[in-house]
Amino acid sequence: MEFLRRLYRGKSIEPSISQRHQQMDVESTELHTIWQELSQLLSDRRDMLRCVDLCKRALVILPKESNEALWAALQNELGNSLAQNPLGNRATNLEQAIHHYQLALEVRTREAFPVDWAATQNNLAVAYSVRIAGSGSDNLEQAIHHYQLALKVKTREAFPVDWAMTQNNLANAYRNRITGSRSDNLEQAIPHSHLALAVYTREADPERWATTQNNLAVAYRNRIAGSRSDNLEQAIHHSQLALEVRTREAFPVDWAGTQNNLANAYSDRIAGSRSDNLEQAIHHTQLALEVYTREADPERWATTQNNLANAYKDRIVGSPSDNLEQAIHHYQLALEVKTREAFPIEHRGTLKNFVSLYFGQKHWEKAHQVGLDAIMVGADILDVASSDAGRSDAIAQTGELYIWVAYSALRLGQYGDALAWLEAGKARLLAEALSLGDANLVLLNNEDRQLLQSLRDQVQDLEYEFRLPPSHPIRRGDHTISADLREARATLRDLTARLQVQYPGFLPEGLPLADLLAQIPADGALVAPLFTSQGSAVFVVPAGVGAITADHIVWMDDFRLDDLNGLTREKEGKPGWLRYYIDYLIVVLDKTKSKAEKHAAFKPLLDGIENVTRRLWEPFVGLIHAKLQALGINRVLLMPQGDTSFVPIHAAWHEEGGQRRYFMDDYAVRYTQSMFALDNAKRQSNQGKGALVVGVSQYGSKGDLPNTRAEAQSIATLFGVEPLLDAAASVAAVKHGAPSKAYVHLSCHGGFGWGGDVFTSALSLANEEPLPLPEIMAKLDLKAGPLVVLSACETGIVDFNNVPNEFLGLPAGFMQAGARAVISSLWSVDDRSTALLMERMYKHILNKDNPMKPADALREAQFWLRDATAREIGDYYQAYLLPRMSQSEAGQAFVEILKRAKPDDKPYSHPFYWAAFTYTGD
Repeated sequence: MEFLRRLYRGKSIEPSISQRHQQMDVESTELHTIWQELSQLLSDRRDMLRCVDLCKRALVILPKESNEALWAALQNELGNSLAQNPLGNRATNLEQAIHHYQLALEVRTREAFPVDWAATQNNLAVAYSVRIAGSGSDNLEQAIHHYQLALKVKTREAFPVDWAMTQNNLANAYRNRITGSRSDNLEQAIPHSHLALAVYTREADPERWATTQNNLAVAYRNRIAGSRSDNLEQAIHHSQLALEVRTREAFPVDWAGTQNNLANAYSDRIAGSRSDNLEQAIHHTQLALEVYTREADPERWATTQNNLANAYKDRIVGSPSDNLEQAIHHYQLALEVKTREAFPIEHRGTLKNFVSLYFGQKHWEKAHQVGLDAIMVGADILDVASSDAGRSDAIAQTGELYIWVAYSALRLGQYGDALAWLEAGKARLLAEALSLGDANLVLLNNEDRQLLQSLRDQVQDLEYEFRLPPSHPIRRGDHTISADLREARATLRDLTARLQVQYPGFLPEGLPLADLLAQIPADGALVAPLFTSQGSAVFVVPAGVGAITADHIVWMDDFRLDDLNGLTREKEGKPGWLRYYIDYLIVVLDKTKSKAEKHAAFKPLLDGIENVTRRLWEPFVGLIHAKLQALGINRVLLMPQGDTSFVPIHAAWHEEGGQRRYFMDDYAVRYTQSMFALDNAKRQSNQGKGALVVGVSQYGSKGDLPNTRAEAQSIATLFGVEPLLDAAASVAAVKHGAPSKAYVHLSCHGGFGWGGDVFTSALSLANEEPLPLPEIMAKLDLKAGPLVVLSACETGIVDFNNVPNEFLGLPAGFMQAGARAVISSLWSVDDRSTALLMERMYKHILNKDNPMKPADALREAQFWLRDATAREIGDYYQAYLLPRMSQSEAGQAFVEILKRAKPDDKPYSHPFYWAAFTYTGD
């Protein structure tokens, strides 16, 4: 009962029958007897099982129509009693509680009973916030919704304590929220906690005041928006305030929890001396261990041992060897409790810390061996993870291990193993990315799909509970949760193993080395970079080799992961590609900005592309170039890693003989997410015939694209088919027309899911109807194996902030749907130059005298667009656009070209116009 008192303390669940006792029409002796006993029980919330029984008996005697208000009050109280009932199945009790609250609301409307309506809305919110059944994400959304409804009546002026309680509950819900941006959710949580503190003062309610201060400290430590340094200072400040009330004598467990929070904040702290901060972290962790003993609280003890090990790993004061020994010692203590069987997630986390320690010390053999152990544990977790959040978190923690293991193997001279582990990590990451949203379930028949989903649903509730903070009211002890998980995981693990055998594309483990090498094009080489914090390397492997040797490795000891991130993001105040591009988008997507302001934002974007593609050459691409030159190879299969997935490596350049020379001038470049993905693409059917050509030029809010209609008409003419234009280009029409085609060309608006959810990436078709990524993966039939050309903006961008989403984007989605290859764009492209590029590419593909493979045709079209003069482009417009556009549209397009260029100038020479498009797949 103690945890229930903690959960509903302060009227989180609000009694109601006692307030209505005068309304009771005692028409029977039995009802009067029930009421007397129930009133006594509810006065101190004793014996919830008896309360449940009494409420049910009263509801049998009292029909709804005889006294609706009292009937609703009994339904509400039955919900309260079930929610607080410590006996029976917790999940079932909460489902029944929710049901009875909903029945109460049939009578308790806002209009008729506003205060009671708000009370039941709050009760319903609390029940959803701790609900076990269903989706954890959906439950929290429901909780937030009902808390917000309660606040419509429970205002600060009328009900200050209830208002503060609900504000605090909302803060907790937003802090734990899964849906939406993590940053945005924390920004919601923080102000709700501050609002609660307007009522929860130290003088009036010190315990709730301290709890809210502690919650604020956690939120600020995790906060993404704002200054990281300032956020950590706030976290320390609020923890210290909490400790003014949370003393060891009065609240020992809460005191230890806040000491642990304070240690974490000091460990991350940016302000002040790094050395002093780590000493503070060690000090506060050791204080927490005075309460978190192995005997009394083994789970928290082990977690705190792990945190102490992290602090010693980074410690500056003292002997480095002694600190290293201390770190190893405390990690080992943590593992004594956090075993692989009982706590696989925490076990894998501690092993990962071990690998990080060894990797940082360049102890390659230990890093390699412990990394392999951690990967094996990670595989167990991934196989049974059921929710999107659980899978994303699991792979995010495992993904880096593959990189460390591969690089450690390289340093140990195990070159073939290194490439195999790099590929295994990519294949697994891609498979896990595609499994989000259950898109990979389309591989399974209905019976297997339903069975898998049913078992995942069973595990999901337990996984969600396990991820909750130890202080969360519904969270049971780790041992209890683990026991329930073991049985469920074993069943699901057996099923997953069977499905992997039955469906080879389901959660693959990557290709064996021999099969991997067989995927390298006969006249080319595989180029696969490997970036780490301790240095980097690139595999450059020509076709036909039987084993990987030192000759196939290009070492980049002085170019580390943070150097790459400096090129792609930002370093020491110097912007990388994303900074340039996002700054541009902020302006052009702002409807309050003038046309002149948007035009002015274009020049910095062009400068940014040139800057980044030039900076890619010397430390990275130039070394690959030298190796390829020595091998005499001019075709490249590029398997990017991390941030190299969203920069145009093919457009990296240097000066040669006073002229700019791009990487793609010397090499035909194809991309692949992994060698398994390439192998899978090759296995797709190539039986498709003809083409589906789509062009949408008419939009409302997004702005028209006049060149897309002409583009689609011209390309459709080359294929001898009728295009789907504007209103005819609906999502349903595309789904209907795509099967059996050899080519699918989609010219329209497109966009990446910048809101933090990659699954909102979509193409915008007729009437701005979206064709989003999940629908592409699960409902688009491309089994004929077409080439899909995404002649739209941002169709090649991946989620660069989240693993495994770094592999997930529209290209992967279309290949999941069956495409053999995808042409897509890395930024928001110009529709006029894109129309010319695409029409030129198809002419090369369909040239009867000299047909080109699509990848080569794209490259040749890019060369043509880059090098064409204004005069040549003008002539092309006359032949290409004028017959398919109005005179005014064609004339305006032609004028736009000529007014900024002399006849012999090359108006589309900048890589912005031609380098955005990449070819991914077979």
